[in-house]
Amino acid sequence: MKYFTHLHLHTSYSLNSGTIKIDDLINIAKKRNISSLAMTDHLNIFGAVKFYNKCIKARIKPIIGCEIPLIIEHNNRIDNIVLLCQNINGYYNLNKILSSIHKSRSSNLGASLELLKKYNSDLICLSGARNGLCGVNMLQTPVDVTRQRIESISEIFDDRFYIEIDRTNRVNENEYNNIALSCARDLSLPIVASNDVLFMNDTDYEANEVKVSIIQKTKLDDRANQDEYSPDQYFKSQDEMLSLFKDQTSALKNISNIIERCNFKFPKFKYHLPTFSNPTEKDDDQYFRDLCDEGLNKYLKSDDSCKRKYIDRLDNEISVIQKMGFASYFLIVQEFISWAKDNDVPVGPGRGSGAGSLVAFVLGITNIDPLKYNLLFERFLNPGRISMPDFDIDFCMNKRQKVIDHIINTYGQDKVSQIITYNTLSARAVIRDVGRVLDYSYGFVDYIAKLIPFTLGITIDDALKVSKELKSEYKTRDDVKVLIDLAKKIEGLPRGAGTHAAGIVISPTDITDFMPIYSLEDKNELITQFDKDDIESLGLVKFDILGLTTLTIIDEALKMISNNHKTISLNSIPLDDQKVFNLLKNKMTTGIFQLESLGMKKYMAQLQPDRFEDIVALVALYRPGPLGTNMVDDFIANKHGAEIKYEHPLLENILSETNGLILYQEQVMEIAKSLGNYTLGDADLLRRAMGKKKQKEMENHRSRFVDGCSKNKISENIARSIFDKMEKFAGYGFNKSHSVAYALLSYQTAYLKAYYPTEFFSAALSSDMDNTNKIINLLAACNELDIKINAPNINSSKYNFEPCDNKSINYGLCAIKGVGENAAKHITEVRLKDGLFVDINDFCSRINLNTVNSGTIESLISSGCFDSISKESRTYNIDNLNKLMSQGLKTQLDIASGQSELFTSEVNAIVSRKEKKLSIISPSNDELIRERKVLGYYLSSHPINEYKKELFEMKLKNILQINDNIINNSITKMTTTVSGVILDSRSQKIGKNKYINIFKVDDGSQCINISFFEEKYLKYKNIIREDTILFFNGEVFIDDYDSQLSMRAESVFTLDVAREKYSKYLKIVLSSDHVSKEKIYNIKEIISNNNSGKTKVILSYKNRDVIVPVSSKEDIYVKINDKLLSEIRSIAGNENVEIKYQ
Repeated sequence: MKYFTHLHLHTSYSLNSGTIKIDDLINIAKKRNISSLAMTDHLNIFGAVKFYNKCIKARIKPIIGCEIPLIIEHNNRIDNIVLLCQNINGYYNLNKILSSIHKSRSSNLGASLELLKKYNSDLICLSGARNGLCGVNMLQTPVDVTRQRIESISEIFDDRFYIEIDRTNRVNENEYNNIALSCARDLSLPIVASNDVLFMNDTDYEANEVKVSIIQKTKLDDRANQDEYSPDQYFKSQDEMLSLFKDQTSALKNISNIIERCNFKFPKFKYHLPTFSNPTEKDDDQYFRDLCDEGLNKYLKSDDSCKRKYIDRLDNEISVIQKMGFASYFLIVQEFISWAKDNDVPVGPGRGSGAGSLVAFVLGITNIDPLKYNLLFERFLNPGRISMPDFDIDFCMNKRQKVIDHIINTYGQDKVSQIITYNTLSARAVIRDVGRVLDYSYGFVDYIAKLIPFTLGITIDDALKVSKELKSEYKTRDDVKVLIDLAKKIEGLPRGAGTHAAGIVISPTDITDFMPIYSLEDKNELITQFDKDDIESLGLVKFDILGLTTLTIIDEALKMISNNHKTISLNSIPLDDQKVFNLLKNKMTTGIFQLESLGMKKYMAQLQPDRFEDIVALVALYRPGPLGTNMVDDFIANKHGAEIKYEHPLLENILSETNGLILYQEQVMEIAKSLGNYTLGDADLLRRAMGKKKQKEMENHRSRFVDGCSKNKISENIARSIFDKMEKFAGYGFNKSHSVAYALLSYQTAYLKAYYPTEFFSAALSSDMDNTNKIINLLAACNELDIKINAPNINSSKYNFEPCDNKSINYGLCAIKGVGENAAKHITEVRLKDGLFVDINDFCSRINLNTVNSGTIESLISSGCFDSISKESRTYNIDNLNKLMSQGLKTQLDIASGQSELFTSEVNAIVSRKEKKLSIISPSNDELIRERKVLGYYLSSHPINEYKKELFEMKLKNILQINDNIINNSITKMTTTVSGVILDSRSQKIGKNKYINIFKVDDGSQCINISFFEEKYLKYKNIIREDTILFFNGEVFIDDYDSQLSMRAESVFTLDVAREKYSKYLKIVLSSDHVSKEKIYNIKEIISNNNSGKTKVILSYKNRDVIVPVSSKEDIYVKINDKLLSEIRSIAGNENVEIKYQ
């Protein structure tokens, strides 16, 4: 056989089965000297571009194909065929076939004979083996019918049709293969051998079965008798196939023939710009020019002082854009941004290097005047660096889809599509999935999954290196080893397809001229079959239509401000407002875009910003690179008077705005231009070479820079020194255009917070109702400004958080876990229509109990929504919820059936209840725990409040006191003990194979992050539980990175242990009212049952005002716990039982 490969092969991109990774496939082909590879996934070519490029790189011939179901009219049976592309035309036809199938949105996706007749040219068709035309289905079909079907297909494909034979030891294989061979002889059709390959090695069969079980949501044991797949469907060697088909040599020879016939190549790369929908008779270039001139004139108006500078800059940019052929690109972006602004869709001021373009500014694409901030167009678009302009545009998160819909309507569904992404089986997820299909218990699987650190991108192998407990379980337990070994084989495989969060593609012609589209079953959407990287590699233009929550917050805040105060425009606010800067100086930046991290607060306080450019600089500086080189500290020191030395006077004009530091990439370009005689275009190439650390290019640039400096009479030593500094800081340099644009958003949100705090916080809280940590931080920020958050209330809370007045905000119903959007809106509508709810009975009798179900009502009760109108406790209402709902439903049915007497009596009861003012019942600790579960934190009270007196007597400071002590006394670190309740936890990588566990602990005054190294965590993990008061001892400090109070814990202990550790004695006073033989006996019995402790008991007798100690033969000791205290207090009285501390 001249050439060999497997022509029917599924990679892991066949979502229903197949575990082959493209890299593994290519590696084994290289080891076996296989010169060609085919890829024929089921109903998609997701991996085609990656497969093609990797094959070409490995000098392997790629064959692109696809397994496609064939639907024959008047027959429900679906048989698969395999189509292979002979050339680019075959590829185009395959695109059309696949796209037509997915566009049909049929419950049985497949190709009709008519579709194949239309798009069959330059495609080779294989009959599909077992699941195909000549497979197992033939056994239920008369031979003459089968022969007729084969004839129909062979007539369509002529000499490009092959009867495919596989030998994989599956049920009835010999029978249907014999019929297939008979049909091939009778119809003079060629045969070809295949193996319907699904996995690389025979040992991977079980992993494939696990993947199938995961996708089908079944158990592995339930597939024990399946006959779909067999262990023989692995990537057999050429020798194995020769042996298997030694009696059918023509079937092997035809593999070679087909390989020779398939010569597909992607076209040579070129850009495929979409065609702008021009609304005028002008050509695109002239229309583009006119729009730019119109925009500039509108901006400059009658101000002629700097007009020439703007005109020259605009002319230059227009010339470059038109020469590069990108005018239509700018017009497309301008059109949909203009539409968005005209249709109440908030648009960001800019993003990335695009903010450096004056054309973008005058067209309204950005809100940043690049000349005002010395931004460079060449950083965005450079004729010397041929690449597409790339505008990433931020839109209001809630209205982003409107823009996408407009683009689709403008250019047509056939030319616009959202872009595919692949959901992959990550480490924790794959452990859970594999455990489920192996039918392991949930608790066991959950335990193993949680041993994998919660770190982005971590693999199972990584986890085995860093988690000693996981490694131990893997080595000592067979069930864990089976679970992990199987999980590793399918980890990282695509599990399903989804939609890219931002990207859309606009094609100049039908998208299917470039790639097929794909239908998402669960979303009823059509998306591209190639991901964003593959789309760009084909030369198509991707537009990032990003959703930015900050724009949603601004939009909602402005609407509330307009309703409550006046209409304001953020584009006209002054950028030197001292009230705004005072907010930043005082570290009150929670909720402010880009400035709310604790690390940023620290630097704001140190910097004391007093100009917009300071915010721009900090946005650029607050990144790992600059933070690791002390650039931030130098920037702050220089601002406050440290001596700045410039190696040459020309540098001062370039670096003065950043206090003498090379901070922006644009500064590197300006230095190259001003000192080294570079053009800005060439300076951009230098900047890029420095950023990518291309040494050969760097040496060439070094010589050129030194030569250029000599023409400006700058010595070689100084020139080399400056170049070295440029090279050093270029790696950390940030895109100033992006920094200015985002700093503007920072300033605008700070302005709203400074002048309209309740509207701002209402919008911010509403935007992050599912993010508990964000809510907690925002609530703390409200407290800083003395803004009260009113507890959830069924009679005042609406869907979102809303200002109640200038100093308070009503809680949003949708922020309560378990209360969905429909339920929250329904409750609000009923209340507005028919009045306030009188009590929980009234509530249940008026709302739709399908829309607001028992789970929703339980969440409302747990959150405290009914506290103001309920005579009973939350626990009582939850325990009696079914009864309340039944009564409510009965009332609704009575009203609906016209039993007005019942309705009248109900109304009278409601009226009488209206007159009663109910006092709110304080929630118990158990009720507070439920409150935390639905709100994410304690709002109405805190479990620790019950023990505040004890904690005070233990001489333990609360977290806020510790924080103030460290800050006010400039303490670097201190060893202490804190008490509190765990709110959440996470793991964090701190080095190679090293992780720490971090717990957010709250004591009602403030939160602290408490970290444990793995050894400590394993020691105490059995007592580390949520909703339990714990005591943590360790070293407390302010974290250098985020300025947050943190502890490195050494030990943890419970409240019972703390009582024993800090208590002096337990004092019990028996008054004359309580003395009886029975009561004394009961107290002795209680003490006897808890006598394993170290706390001494002092018993006294009280008669009127005289207290007399009760002597005993020997000292009595107890182990104090809540149960003991409760039992003794029930006998002696609360006031007569007290723990005395040292």
